[in-house]
Amino acid sequence: MPFMQVNVGGVGFGPALRQLRELRGLSREELAELTKIHLSVIAAFEEERLTDIIDPTHAERHVRALLVPLEGRPAYFLPKYRELLERKGIDATHSMTAPHAVRRRDFFVTSQAIALVGFLALVTLAAGYLIWQARIIQEPPPLTVLTPVEGARLADPRVDVLGKTAPGALVSVNGQPAVVSADGVFTLSFDVPRGLTTLTIVAKRRYGSSATDARSVTYDHVPAPARPVTPIVPTSTSATGTK
Repeated sequence: MPFMQVNVGGVGFGPALRQLRELRGLSREELAELTKIHLSVIAAFEEERLTDIIDPTHAERHVRALLVPLEGRPAYFLPKYRELLERKGIDATHSMTAPHAVRRRDFFVTSQAIALVGFLALVTLAAGYLIWQARIIQEPPPLTVLTPVEGARLADPRVDVLGKTAPGALVSVNGQPAVVSADGVFTLSFDVPRGLTTLTIVAKRRYGSSATDARSVTYDHVPAPARPVTPIVPTSTSATGTK
């Protein structure tokens, strides 16, 4: 893209830079986005507030960068900028720090800083989530057995095991899988033999540790008492139907 000279008369560096930017139809914000130079630095150049720039003598490289999208001639603008330095009493051969200088971070575009902060926040959240998931996997699920109670005596050989655990956990009773609802309630009907039976209830996460509880129940089969049998006494009858 060729450089173009703009007739700005005898104006100084700042007004000339502003007129060139306006001629190109660019706002300060748009020029800052194109050059990645902070908006405050562009405003300081145009308003000739060199005390607001950290190092006016070394900031000449920013002037060169601004002239590229504006298609300005460095041979015209750089001498004007150096004349401005002399007029402000700034020695162009030595670096200086102004008493009211902008901060170094002002040379960076704000959008880039926001993007960096957002990325770091996302990484922090992801790391926290992974740590939280690892702790959940390592911890056993909660397990509460509601029935049967410990030491229960059963009148029939079927016992209903009922309890609650974490949603998504796997539950078994003596190795037989129980039905677990979406809210973690589990149930299983279990047949037991006569005598003492120990029920081992295990709740396990799909990819983690398990929790165990046990209940001892006794099935006492008491046979029903035998009903007395009434003997039948036969009676004799004659051929004529009389006793």
